[in-house]
Parts: sequence; C-alpha cells; structure tokens
Amino acid sequence: MPSLIVSVLAAFSLTAAAADAPKKSPEVDGRFDIGGRSIRLACSGAGTPTVVVDAGMGTGPVEDAGWQRIAARIAPTTRICLYDRAGLGSSDPAPQAVRTSLDAANDLHAALQQAKLTGPYLLVAHSIGGLHAQVFANRYPHDVAGLVLVSSSHPDQMTTWRSLLPPASAGEEKPLTEARAFLTRMIEDPSGNEERLDWRVSAAQARQLTSLGSKPVIVATHSPRFRMVPGLSQPLADRLEDATQRMQKQFLSLSSNARQNIAATAGHGLPHEAPEFVVANILQGVAAVRAAQPTR
Repeated sequence: MPSLIVSVLAAFSLTAAAADAPKKSPEVDGRFDIGGRSIRLACSGAGTPTVVVDAGMGTGPVEDAGWQRIAARIAPTTRICLYDRAGLGSSDPAPQAVRTSLDAANDLHAALQQAKLTGPYLLVAHSIGGLHAQVFANRYPHDVAGLVLVSSSHPDQMTTWRSLLPPASAGEEKPLTEARAFLTRMIEDPSGNEERLDWRVSAAQARQLTSLGSKPVIVATHSPRFRMVPGLSQPLADRLEDATQRMQKQFLSLSSNARQNIAATAGHGLPHEAPEFVVANILQGVAAVRAAQPTR
C-alpha cells in the first residue's frame, strides 16, 4: 500500500478513534515485580485496545527517543505501553544463562498482570520483538487483540538466509564471510547475541502460532531496496532481500484480517528511520481492533 494511502488511513483512524478514548486513565509507569525481579513498563494515553510495544534486539523502548516519539503520537488515540525486556533499560536481568522467546513472553504477561493492565492487547513488535510477540500470541491467545509486526523477525529467516549463502571459499568477499559467521553464531550460539537468546528454540516456539483467526494482523515491512548485509555482491544481496520479502508476506497467513504495508525507502530500523510509517500502521491496527469489537 503506498505510503500516502497509509497516511490518509492513519489520519482518519486518529480522528475517528480519538472520540472513543476515555478522558482519563490511571497512570502506569514503574517497575513491576514478577517474582523476585522487576520489569519496567511505561504507559501513556487512554482507551482500548492497550498497545504494548516489544522492541528490537538490545533496545529498551522506555528510554528510547524513537519509541517515545511514536508513543506520543499514539497516546491521544489509545493507551500505549513501552516495555523493557529483562536486562534492558530499567528491567532487572533474568536469572537464566540462556533465554527464549517464551521466557520473554511470560515476563511481559506477568508484568502486565502486576500492573493491572487488562487485555486483550494490540502487540506492536519490531525485529526480534516480533518473534516474542508471535510466541505471546500463541501462549496467551485470549489476551491478544491483534498484532502489528514491524519488520519482524520470521522464525525461518536465519536458516533461510544462511542456506542462500554459498559455501566458504578462499578469497571470498569479506562481507560474505562476516554474514555467514553472524548467522551461524545467531543460530548456534546464544552467548553470541546481547540478550543470550536461543534462536533455534525461540523459532520453534514461534512456529507454533499458525492462526489468529480473524484478529487483525498488520505487517509493516521495510523497503525491498534495503540490504540487510551491506557490501554483498548485488545478485546475492537481491536473493537475500527477495527471500526476506517472501517471509514477510507469509505473516499474512496468520489471519483472515491481515494487511501489509511496505515502506517506500526505509530499512529495517523503521521505528527510527520512518516513525510516521510505524505510527500509521499502529493506528491502522487500533482501528481494525475497534472495528472487530464494536461492542467493547
């Protein structure tokens, strides 16, 4: 969908939906105990559905300027909560040496319950946060009103990308060597990423989500012009991005009420490169949830 149309839809959603939002809502901003350690949530705005943001690898959105600006745009329409995963921002680290997406989903659910934030929630998830959101939706289906997947990780992406790389050879280009090493590390060694995430287990957990029925799913995809690995030869870079775009489209199969919007030029870092695009997709998700629940 062209970005202009998305912007028009967002403006309409903002105008039409703001009238439905309650005038006041209890402030929720703090660290919430989930059993001997605390998770940080910061919420603003009022109304339903409550939007819950799960950010990309290593990002604590509560103090992240990009996500703060996005939250400020959503708050006039509905409540939005920024959430720091364990070990990020103001959240305490987790005791496990290795983490999975189910661990992250369970932490978030427990924190929302402790904060007395009732669902169902519209989960907005960027990059690796999208993997966690898929697991959350499978584990707690009655607490999910819909998903907004922002350049989300796909359960098959790491293995798919690695399978497209040629075998190692003497004299190969440095970006190719580095890409192969990065993917192998992500797939096989949880200590190789800053959140100690076990990708294999987390991907298997995410694959268990096969359908959200008719709950809204908004797929906000980065531009096909983006190159995940700068410096690769053009044919190989094109193959990787073509595969990525195909995997993004696969998210549409999660719901009979799914829509995809593709950014014109912005890359994987959509919350910082194209915040207005992200805002438009969130507002589209809010409007879709409200349309699906007219008697809320």
